[in-house]
Amino acid sequence: MSRQTWLFGGLFVVALATWQWFGTDRNAPASEQDFQPDFVATNLTSVQYNRLGLPYRGMQAEHAEYYESLSMTLMKKPVILLYSPDGRPQWRLSGNNGTINTGDNAVLTGNVVGKGLQPDALVETLTTEYLEMDFINNRLRSNQRVRLESPQYQAEGTGLRGKLDQQTVELLNETRATYFNP
Repeated sequence: MSRQTWLFGGLFVVALATWQWFGTDRNAPASEQDFQPDFVATNLTSVQYNRLGLPYRGMQAEHAEYYESLSMTLMKKPVILLYSPDGRPQWRLSGNNGTINTGDNAVLTGNVVGKGLQPDALVETLTTEYLEMDFINNRLRSNQRVRLESPQYQAEGTGLRGKLDQQTVELLNETRATYFNP
């Protein structure tokens, strides 16, 4: 073998050793790890009931992945149904994607539509691209463009705060509204 072959062979071994030493992150934090779902479901339907046996929250999704270590469910085409304390359907919220953190909040993204299901609902339809729901405090919020519609008015604005149990919402910025006379 010639010196040139030995030189290239030695450089190859040094490059391989360097790549192995510096190229592999042995102490990668948990946030960079690959998480695998604990279960995957298609055409998922779930209803949660209160102590009186009345429904208080329902969920549907075309596809859902639950990650126990993160206490989180990722969903495609989610639908969240919220019920009044007497078990009547109150809100139907849907989007292209969603995340539910076990028991306390949910985020819907992409073509989010909320429908007030009670006959006396102040908001008949809510549309936006992003919506957060805090189930513990019964709150809604968004920092995106929001459109509200009912037979009495249409309103648009940027940002939203709302109370699910009181069926009220407040547009925060750049609000425009049109009211209709009966």
